[in-house]
Amino acid sequence: MKKWLFGIFLLALVLRIINLGDLPHGFFEEEVTNAYVGRFIFQNGKDLYGNIFPLLYFDKFHDYPPVLPMYISGLGTFLFGNTEFAARFPIALIGALTVFPVFGIATLLSLSGLFAAFLLAILPWHIVLSRTGAEGVIGLYVFVLGLLWVFQKRFRWAMVAFFLTYFLYPSFRILTPLTVLPLVFFLKPRKAFLFAGIAFILFTAAISATPWGRGRFEQTSIFKSQEIQGRVNYLNTYFSNDEGTDQVKMARAFHNKIIGYSREIAKQYMSYFSPTHLFYEAEGQPRYFNVPQQGLLYMTMGLLFFASLISVGSKKFMGYIVYLLIIAPIPAVLTIDFVPHAHRAILMILLLILIAAYGYKSLVQIRVVLIILLITELVFFWHQYSHHSASYQSRLRNDGDKELAKYIIEHDKEYERFIIPMFERLPVYYAYFSGNYNAALAGQFRNELKIDRIGKVEFFTDWCPTKYLKSEDLSPGALVVDNGDCPGVPGYQEIDTFVRRDGTRAYKLLIWK
Repeated sequence: MKKWLFGIFLLALVLRIINLGDLPHGFFEEEVTNAYVGRFIFQNGKDLYGNIFPLLYFDKFHDYPPVLPMYISGLGTFLFGNTEFAARFPIALIGALTVFPVFGIATLLSLSGLFAAFLLAILPWHIVLSRTGAEGVIGLYVFVLGLLWVFQKRFRWAMVAFFLTYFLYPSFRILTPLTVLPLVFFLKPRKAFLFAGIAFILFTAAISATPWGRGRFEQTSIFKSQEIQGRVNYLNTYFSNDEGTDQVKMARAFHNKIIGYSREIAKQYMSYFSPTHLFYEAEGQPRYFNVPQQGLLYMTMGLLFFASLISVGSKKFMGYIVYLLIIAPIPAVLTIDFVPHAHRAILMILLLILIAAYGYKSLVQIRVVLIILLITELVFFWHQYSHHSASYQSRLRNDGDKELAKYIIEHDKEYERFIIPMFERLPVYYAYFSGNYNAALAGQFRNELKIDRIGKVEFFTDWCPTKYLKSEDLSPGALVVDNGDCPGVPGYQEIDTFVRRDGTRAYKLLIWK
């Protein structure tokens, strides 16, 4: 069995690191930022704003994401240099390692541990997130370890793991207390689980009271959305008027904000269990998952889910697993950014795999057929992912930014000045690929990772520098970069253009005639 499990791990690793430097195509700004910031702190003992070894967060744009995943991403640069592969490898490796605790949990629940591990190894949802540097993959790994230690009755280690999830991915700040409290009804010592559950609730409340704890949630909260607010108000007004002017109490009872927002939340919640989203073609955030004609799961898993309804055997903890599946989308449901959001609902991966493994018990006699079907679907997924996802994700994954940074580095000796926009983390792209981790940069970066200059490269506060630069501002050796959508300005000669995989123009390189 150990040989089979190790073989499954190797399969998972291959599916997560093969051609990792260019699949997914486009080096997303969060990926390069995480790797650069992590390496910068390791090398200089402080972050880009001058903070000494931060442990809680790093502020990108008032969102305050956890900083620990950045340290992990930065480690890859020490092994593989300043490359896309280096930035993505640590999380891809952790994604592959997750097959081991998944195997352990499934085995302890009297399920087929090998089949559960195999499902995780080939699952599109987990493969794509592992390859995109999604920090939730680290959070899921540690959470699964914690749950494994719970079932192994290693209480202290489990609580340490659950505590650590708070500083790996924000969704677990809601999910962890909701996971621990119900254990009172399943396991002993009950008082210990009750105390831990209450402690985690208080810890979540304490973090939520801080600016860094609520930063990203305030930016994406369903209750802060002007779009949602406008829709709720419009529908309430429409139906209240339809009730008639003499039915004020009736209108207030049925058409109010509580009911309006409840319906919006219910609509978002149900989208996470949509068969189309799960099995046919995933919706939501295309930066994290946008494989054409491919759902988050395989269609064969639908048969396994159906079989789980009639499966025989021990059901001691399956009710708890179903409960966890019910609560898993809650952090994602409370936000409005690209719903349904595959990353924020990442815990669903573990639970759907365990339920599928439970159904496998009833279909074990046709296991060869199931494996053949799953491998066939894996081949189709990989084709769609490796051949067609690039054009779908091109603009959203910063296609062209890496290419621009590398062009400037390669042509450094040909120009006296480079003037480029400072947006889309272009300063970070340039610093990363040039290997510039000079401690003097600490404190020069401002919020949103903006900086005025790095060496010969000047960062302009507009997408179209040529609209504002005069001939007297430019020396003969100056190269100016405009966004691809900028209008042409008389007096400039376009010498090159960067075109994204989807055919749109990313940047124009210009010199003064």
